Amino acid sequence: MATTAALNGAGVDFHTILLAGFAFAVAGGLSMFFSSYLSRRAELESLRTDVERERMEIETEPDEEKRELEELLAKEGYEPGEVEVIMNRLTKNKEMWLRAQLTHELHMHTEELSSAPVKRAAPAGLSFFVLGLLALLPYATAFARFDALALSAALSLGALFVLGSKPFILKHFNLKEGIRSAAVGAVALCILYAVGLLAGSL
Repeated sequence: MATTAALNGAGVDFHTILLAGFAFAVAGGLSMFFSSYLSRRAELESLRTDVERERMEIETEPDEEKRELEELLAKEGYEPGEVEVIMNRLTKNKEMWLRAQLTHELHMHTEELSSAPVKRAAPAGLSFFVLGLLALLPYATAFARFDALALSAALSLGALFVLGSKPFILKHFNLKEGIRSAAVGAVALCILYAVGLLAGSL
């Protein structure tokens, strides 16, 4: 979006804007995909390390781990009798104990380890690519230069708002994040458009 605004401001013809914008959308989408993929993979490796550490501590320091979990359960509002019942059951099954330790102490679930990095990376890369294409749509028509800029900005900022606010995810709609995402995009657009105007006047 900001790239097309800069090119528009510089007076570049629409054909060049389309080519450059498409190349940027592809490159940006791939960059987002791989950065998200590598980030998630590193995160999973860290989680696996935490799991193995907790597993070892349960084997080598069971009393300490039991005391930690009892304190955490008490802080969460469980009565002493309830804590005793829970601990009696958990200590008979070390895998169940491990899951409870991870949940209450590290706030993580073993199910997170089964999530493939590509599941997070693919939507990130695709979202960037689609957003890039949206910004290009007006330049594929016979709009006047400023009209194309305005429509491109409207489509892009609307998409940024949707991506930021997550209206399609139940109970996760966040108006402030949507507005923040759109505002950041608008600032970037204005700055690069101004840069384009300056470059075009030289």
